Amino acid sequence: MVVTFTNLSGSRENLDKTIATLLSDNWIAANITGTITPIFSSDTDEPDQLARTDGSFVDEVRVNYSSRMRYEEDDFDVNGDDKHAWVCICFIEAQGQSLQVLLDMEDEIHRILWENRPNGSNRLNKSDATASEVAWFDDAEPEFERLEPEEEVDQTPTSQAELKMIYFKIKT
Repeated sequence: MVVTFTNLSGSRENLDKTIATLLSDNWIAANITGTITPIFSSDTDEPDQLARTDGSFVDEVRVNYSSRMRYEEDDFDVNGDDKHAWVCICFIEAQGQSLQVLLDMEDEIHRILWENRPNGSNRLNKSDATASEVAWFDDAEPEFERLEPEEEVDQTPTSQAELKMIYFKIKT
């Protein structure tokens, strides 16, 4: 038995790195108040920082790998036991120097995900510009939730969104 992934060209890449590269490559600084290009990072690129940023960069977009699990939707049925749908969850965390910059960064992330969402004719490319296994996003405009500031001493607003990416494993 061999297990393969639909849509995939070449070897797999951790999807946190794929999304961080997508955001970095398509970022338009002019869309952000102050013409800002943030630092982009992912757990794959910086494995020693697994959960939250350390606050050393004021303007940063970090993609955190969270989990992989079988995609079990009630109305989603794949025939037989030869093809399974999976979902990879990554968190996209944005940190801006002000609330306006943070909101602009969230809008820019939405624009990039929406314009580059995978579907039947458009593939999500890996950092080497070849197709990843992702078939579609559960939501191309994920909802951001504020994480900080929580106290008066917090200086930089931070928010986080959950991106769910669905892909297929095939048994041959």
